[in-house]
Amino acid sequence: MKTRLFWGFIFIMAIFVVGGCSTGTEPVSEDTNLEDFGSYEATDEAPFFGDTDLSELSTAEESEYDDPAALSPAIVEIENDTINRPDMFSFRMIWGNLNRDSGVTALTDWSGKLTLSRGHVVVTHTIRFEPGQDYLQPRITLYPPPPVIQWTSKTVGHFDGLATKILIPYLPEVDRPIDPLPFTVTYESEHLNISFTLDQLEELDTLINIGHGNAISFQAMRYEPRTEIHGGLIGRWGRGDDGRGFFYGLWRASNGRLLGALQGHWGTDDNGHQIFVGKWIDQSGRFRGFVKGSWSGAYGTDRIDGKFRGRIYNAAREVVGQMGGNYMKGNNHRGGFFTGRWCIGCQPMLSNDGS
Repeated sequence: MKTRLFWGFIFIMAIFVVGGCSTGTEPVSEDTNLEDFGSYEATDEAPFFGDTDLSELSTAEESEYDDPAALSPAIVEIENDTINRPDMFSFRMIWGNLNRDSGVTALTDWSGKLTLSRGHVVVTHTIRFEPGQDYLQPRITLYPPPPVIQWTSKTVGHFDGLATKILIPYLPEVDRPIDPLPFTVTYESEHLNISFTLDQLEELDTLINIGHGNAISFQAMRYEPRTEIHGGLIGRWGRGDDGRGFFYGLWRASNGRLLGALQGHWGTDDNGHQIFVGKWIDQSGRFRGFVKGSWSGAYGTDRIDGKFRGRIYNAAREVVGQMGGNYMKGNNHRGGFFTGRWCIGCQPMLSNDGS
């Protein structure tokens, strides 16, 4: 289904919000017609929908990183502790010209560090790192590795990033101090200093506009060895040459494994509802589900960013999960960016502010 054209049909539905999340829109009516997914059908497709842009995104986005810290005895012991399981999170950071803003021509230095107040961090993937320009700084020691990673990264017309796994050791009640140091993970660079708590990691999905065409995306979720529970989304959200809305991107598990791709369209129906619809497939092109929901912000306003919230349906058009996230509009037809989360059999998924 190689297309960037808006679907030729009318949706009759109220604007949707995921799992009670408050984004200033009203929930879906129980009378919503769930039979209508536009031109999308529960059929198999060519891998990545036969889309060269999407296929290139899958190969260019991430590279596995063999972090020596992963073999540290301290980390191996924590990971293999089946009695006192640690809290484990997938934590991703992406920075740079996320929405392909053609006005960005100057080099931006994103060199910085990520620090945990306690626990360990292991780098699992580098994202669009260019050899000789972008690299991780060597750890001071691996016995045990300090709870910090540092990197050198520079961008112009693209973005870089890191995918990590955070391990927070279990603290038995008897060993906990009266006033324990709360867990935080802190990102520091020339452009932004920000910290997140343990509670925030549970549902973190935020996009921060830095200005001058640049932004930073943070995303975290429980690290799940099984791949069909929840995960992340990343891709392009923009307008085609005809001015109509489209999105396409990658569907990943929480452990970083690429599961497949999604493709769809967004726009406004005759009732003024801002809606999107699409489908997702696995890497071989096999149909896995429909997606349908609402979007808000950015288009039609002075804002550069917005949100989308939706449900996941199986071939029988039954709700099986939820998805949602944030997007940035671009200043050209090939611009635009989105990142998000998905989960199967979940309620709720996202926090009230979508972060």
